[in-house]
Amino acid sequence: MPSLDEQILSWNPWWTDPSLIDQDPTIRRFKTAPVQWDPPLLDGLPLTLGDTHTVRGPRQAGKTTLAKRLIQRLLRGGEPRILYFSFDLYTEPEAIYDVVQRAKDLHPDPEGPWYLFLDEVTTISQWQRGVKVAWDQGLTRDDSLLLTGSSAHDLKVGSEQLPGRRGHGSDFLHLPMSFRDFCNQVEGIPLPPETTDIEGVLSDAGRKLARRLYLQSGDLQRAFRTYLTVGGFPAAVGDHKASPSRRPHPNTVRMLWSAIAGDIVKSGRNQTAAAKLLEEIAVSLGNPLKWSGAARAMGVGSNNTAREYVEFLSESFSLLTVFFWDLAGGTLQPSKQRKVYYIDPLLSEIPSQLMPGARSAPEEGLVENIVAAGLFRSAGHSLTQAGPAPGAVGYWRSSNNRELDFVVPAPSRGRSGRMPIEVKGDSDSGIGRSRLAIAKAFGEGVVASRTVFDPEGDVPVIPIPILLALLAETPIRHSPVG
Repeated sequence: MPSLDEQILSWNPWWTDPSLIDQDPTIRRFKTAPVQWDPPLLDGLPLTLGDTHTVRGPRQAGKTTLAKRLIQRLLRGGEPRILYFSFDLYTEPEAIYDVVQRAKDLHPDPEGPWYLFLDEVTTISQWQRGVKVAWDQGLTRDDSLLLTGSSAHDLKVGSEQLPGRRGHGSDFLHLPMSFRDFCNQVEGIPLPPETTDIEGVLSDAGRKLARRLYLQSGDLQRAFRTYLTVGGFPAAVGDHKASPSRRPHPNTVRMLWSAIAGDIVKSGRNQTAAAKLLEEIAVSLGNPLKWSGAARAMGVGSNNTAREYVEFLSESFSLLTVFFWDLAGGTLQPSKQRKVYYIDPLLSEIPSQLMPGARSAPEEGLVENIVAAGLFRSAGHSLTQAGPAPGAVGYWRSSNNRELDFVVPAPSRGRSGRMPIEVKGDSDSGIGRSRLAIAKAFGEGVVASRTVFDPEGDVPVIPIPILLALLAETPIRHSPVG
């Protein structure tokens, strides 16, 4: 392993010549990629001095690329003191203080505020101790810190143990490319710049926007069918643009699994059990996951073990957990059965790549999966900590087992504070029953259909590609506690 000095100097060549950022391997890969994706955080993350922000999200989603592009912008703006360091190979929290101190010792002009990009800090247990010591001793108090990681648990727990040491810092999520970005930046569909949140869908402006998007229905439907198999991981999107098959390469799926499996092994869990869990989720999409069935499929001894795997993979942003919403109590209920989805549809391909003959997710399940992820993005400003990972999306079931697929935060919707979304096919009877159920339980809501469009009334029917294309794509953030 290279010495600390060698690592710092190797990762920060712009100390001698700012133009060398353009030769950075990550920047060069981005420039030559078939698609140059501009994620929401590229313009939406405020790098202000005195603030400590965190960026979390799944591995292979482009967090390091985001950090390097932000560094490139700072260098072009003339900022002289920028440190990038990856902690993938470090385990002790003291490493954070040591790296920052040594970097400031080595820099030819260290006096003044710094921009510190500390990548994958969640590989370090109790990483917040290193950040706290650096701040308490005045080493980073005037600096801008951006901490990235692939664990919701470590970053949330860590950030809450830094009271008064983050300035106006916030926690952000960086997820794979959304369907809206896929349409704009990959498929070249010129969408209207206007967007809305889920509540705004029921407004006059929201309905007008839906009508405008419906004029592009053919293009959006084709893009949705593609997104269903490609998803939004940058490597998969690149395969789609560069490969004659227009599909992600099997090696890309295996690369995603390798990144996930590395974290599984580090946690002391079993890769095979995790792969079998992903298969069980594939065939359970749209229904509450039964712990007993998951445990049998995984070959583990108890329902609690299956739940722990789900929580771990949710914390690592491979899975999205949707909790039951208690309408009477006005809260999510983690103790009840939960629905589990993939954070990106491509992850559903992992079981078949690892285990020949593995069961595949049905198309209707993947369609609902994409809606779940899209609603999660749109509700990012309302994140709550109801379980192992931030969850703003719930589902609802009546006393006579009438289920509504999703309920999302809607503060102006009166007593419930939630708005329901039901995912249906194009059956007139199915859509009609869903509209009645939503009206009876919540008064208002949306039916997300495959192609049927009826934007009128308290429960409009909007095709899924239209709904996802009109939802706001703002940076997902929530303010830390303390």
